[in-house]
Amino acid sequence: MKKLLMVFILPIFLCGCVATTQGNISYFLKPKSIKRIKRVAVLPFMNLSLDKFAGGRARDFVITALLEKGIDVVPKGEVDREIKRLGVPGGFYFDVNDLRVLAEVLKVNGFVQGSVDEYKLERRGTYSYPVVALTIKILDTNGNVIWQASGVKSYYSTLGRLLGLKTVDPIIALQKFCYELLETFNPQELKGKK
Repeated sequence: MKKLLMVFILPIFLCGCVATTQGNISYFLKPKSIKRIKRVAVLPFMNLSLDKFAGGRARDFVITALLEKGIDVVPKGEVDREIKRLGVPGGFYFDVNDLRVLAEVLKVNGFVQGSVDEYKLERRGTYSYPVVALTIKILDTNGNVIWQASGVKSYYSTLGRLLGLKTVDPIIALQKFCYELLETFNPQELKGKK
């Protein structure tokens, strides 16, 4: 009887301890505007974290995810060269005229902006796990936001902490979360809808 009881109680206990990857994602979209997006320039990401490479990594992950979705993306070097030519400080703050000039020179009909709001390794005792917070937005050539997703995700696992399991690498956590946010951006699906 004890063995039978353990067979039923142990899985229930373990399921209650798993509690991995807690987070929240919010997004906004304008379907009619998104349908028109065919070629984008991914602008430098603002980095509000303590890791000086987080913004650049997130930008690269977003470029890859967009290419996988069939979006034509201007090479990063071309974008950076034109931003430098425009003289935009830090490559982050664009006014409508800057965006229109960039759109014309790069032959794009949209821009991707983003920020790494948090990217760190948290600790609970000897257990450490990544926490990532991101904002990604798509702008039209007039600077209007036509899609935006933002969220935060913790890769904490109670089971991992109890059993001393290794958590996901912080860089992989950042990559996964970039892809997860971009799951809500599907211009190809919207093209068939009216």
